[in-house]
Amino acid sequence: MFCPQCGATNADLDRYCIACGADMAPQAQGGGSTPPTAPQYQPPYPQYGTQYQQQGYQPAPYGSSPYQQTPYQQGPYQSAPYQSTPTRYGMPLSLPTYLGWAIATLLLCFWPASVVALVYGGQVNSKLAMGDYNGALHSSGRAKLWCWISFGVAIGFWVLAIIIIIIAAAVARS
Repeated sequence: MFCPQCGATNADLDRYCIACGADMAPQAQGGGSTPPTAPQYQPPYPQYGTQYQQQGYQPAPYGSSPYQQTPYQQGPYQSAPYQSTPTRYGMPLSLPTYLGWAIATLLLCFWPASVVALVYGGQVNSKLAMGDYNGALHSSGRAKLWCWISFGVAIGFWVLAIIIIIIAAAVARS
């Protein structure tokens, strides 16, 4: 059944139009009196597309976008105020973690500095995964620095031990 007011298609048993809410009950035949009219029914939620049909909306053709986008206006190239994650062919760069060196200095050299190197080395990959390239670069550099500190302290201990042994041997001979 079609609504006499808006022309929308409704079920045969509907009393009110689902699009505009108009009364679609058949008028009484003959008799001279008309039945009392019910108040104008408004559906609680507008049906999909009715407001667009009333405004003359025409859907976009199939395969095209209904939105008209303005072309992107790009200004002159400027250096960014931040450093983004550098990539090589779409893959983020990897940084050395120095974990192997930290473990070697932990076993062979001055272990307190090696523990610090292990902590910094463990932070490199997690910071890269979070996109914090500058933080990962900083952690990588600190891991390398603490490995060298551990190695330097160990070399210093060995040099000091050799000097003490030479002095002790010289004192024992005299």
